[in-house]
Amino acid sequence: MNKVVTELIRVCSFGEVLWDLFGSDRAIGGAPFNFSAHLSRLGADVTFVSAVGSDPLGSETLDCIRAMGISADSISILPDRPTGYCAVSLVDGTPHYDLAEGVAYDYIPVPEKTVLENRYDALYFGTLASRNPASARTRDELLRSCDAREVFFDINIRGKYWSSESLAEVLPYVTILKFSREEMGVFGPEKEKKICEKLFRTYPNLRLIVLTRDKDGAWIFDGKSVLKSEKPRSKVVSTVGAGDSFSACFLYNYLAGQSLSVCLERAIRLSDYVVTQLGAIPDYPDDLLSNIR
Repeated sequence: MNKVVTELIRVCSFGEVLWDLFGSDRAIGGAPFNFSAHLSRLGADVTFVSAVGSDPLGSETLDCIRAMGISADSISILPDRPTGYCAVSLVDGTPHYDLAEGVAYDYIPVPEKTVLENRYDALYFGTLASRNPASARTRDELLRSCDAREVFFDINIRGKYWSSESLAEVLPYVTILKFSREEMGVFGPEKEKKICEKLFRTYPNLRLIVLTRDKDGAWIFDGKSVLKSEKPRSKVVSTVGAGDSFSACFLYNYLAGQSLSVCLERAIRLSDYVVTQLGAIPDYPDDLLSNIR
């Protein structure tokens, strides 16, 4: 029998919130924002450490954050930086993403001492928000100071905004590492299991590696063996936000004490639903929600 969550799960999430701009249309996003929104939907208490500008887009961002049930208390408002955005265009029918630089999430300040002193079940972060040294210093302060029993790193590689050195700086803190089959190459040319084994030998704090494999589902590696999920079955409409929903659902259930097989099955179930919808954070049907937490 699956366990029932009886205690509030608390997670500190660090990183970017931004807007994808499609001509006159726009959609809010950023992997840490998507992750935080899904985690909040699942019932977790999320502290989201990020930054927006004091512009109209920043006000709209804060409204969206609050509408998702996430506190905006740790979102800094920077008067001299615009809210993050990404211009999306089609080049020969293929989407092209131009991430604006020098935006608010590049300058996320260290949050108030009360945020650092809180106890969390997990700290979550990715790579994009740390492309600028100012935000990287805040990430490092969170890694050093947050009292979190798990550190979840979803690498979310975005174009040129990463380096092997930056990964090596944070991986010693990480207990759960997630990456996709597309991103696997940042760790070397070896095959999947060999890369996982190498990472476990190099970083002793690692407890789990979660590898998402597109249409082939996902793997969990615990240092000794691989647990494989079933393959997703739904017809894909959009993959936007699917990986973030997977991360949120997996982590929520893991922190709730569910078995790895249950965590994996539920994460696949949610992400398999998200790919059938337009938008990164669609509403959950009641029957889905009752089966994934």
